Amino acid sequence: MNALKIAASRLTTRALRPCLNTKLRYTTAAAVTKTPKVNVMEAITQQQIEKSNIDGRRELFSKTNSQGVKPGSIVLVETLNGPGETTSSTFMGVCISIRRKGIDTNFTLRNIVMRIGVEQRYSLYSPLLKSIKVMQKPNEIKFRRAKLWYLRDQPGKAFQPLQALWKQEQLENEMEW
Repeated sequence: MNALKIAASRLTTRALRPCLNTKLRYTTAAAVTKTPKVNVMEAITQQQIEKSNIDGRRELFSKTNSQGVKPGSIVLVETLNGPGETTSSTFMGVCISIRRKGIDTNFTLRNIVMRIGVEQRYSLYSPLLKSIKVMQKPNEIKFRRAKLWYLRDQPGKAFQPLQALWKQEQLENEMEW
């Protein structure tokens, strides 16, 4: 059996060696240049992100951006009510988590509305997102975690600035009209 393998390997290596008698030259397997492998799914994801990154959303939620959104930031999100509709709705809340997964990147906002905790999760590259506005950085309120799930049980001081910021935003919108 080993003799068959040795004979087969000799035949294939002889076939790949250049022939000195003929003008045709064959290249050896080692001399063939390899093209770099490209992950097709990653390339498609990058194209979709570039297409969807209209107003700099990727930079806003980037880990390397020190001025971007971080857990603990107070964020105002304006969304369209439907694909063909022109009406929009707004939601302001504390960002309690950011999930960075390429085109599926999303973030969760939490607010207390009429003494009931409300959480909304938004997909960052959704065409229904009209605008994202950072109202307050987490520097003023110190958070030391990446996921602020504990705010569900003990909201405390995290939601106090929301009411004042919401009233200020409403006044600014009335001035524009």
